[in-house]
Amino acid sequence: MFKRIVTVLVAAAAVVGLTSAVSPAANAGGYGCKGNLVGSYPVPLKDMLTGKRYYRSDVKLYYNPASGWNCAVMVKRPGHARYNDKVPMYLQIMNSRWAEDRQKNNVDTDQGNFRRYAGPVKVQGKWKGKGLCISIFALYEDAEANGQKPEWNGRLHKTKLACRA
Repeated sequence: MFKRIVTVLVAAAAVVGLTSAVSPAANAGGYGCKGNLVGSYPVPLKDMLTGKRYYRSDVKLYYNPASGWNCAVMVKRPGHARYNDKVPMYLQIMNSRWAEDRQKNNVDTDQGNFRRYAGPVKVQGKWKGKGLCISIFALYEDAEANGQKPEWNGRLHKTKLACRA
């Protein structure tokens, strides 16, 4: 009987541990975004010497249907070089109303030297009941800047994302 109780307790602890390990990534709570993942977009970097492309981060776009807001973060990929190092990153999100009225809820930017991710940046996803298309623009600097302005060898620009009727 005691062996059976221990087995049940160990199994329950494993389930609780697995649930807590999966939950933050599923709802983006670890990054400050709430809602459903719309898409994940790799930020391509270009090796300055060889010209080859490689990837060290992804932009994750979320939509919260309860609030009508979109949220994005640029997240470094674990296990890659410079994962815990502070590197220059720039992330901007805009909705399709930004060019018309440039309201504060239509564009958001985060820029700085970050260890793991830039953001969150958030904009309205609906206007007068109509869905707004989202654009994201991301820059990532992987080369050593040595106190100089970043050269931004990583760039991503995606438009017409998360469009809803």
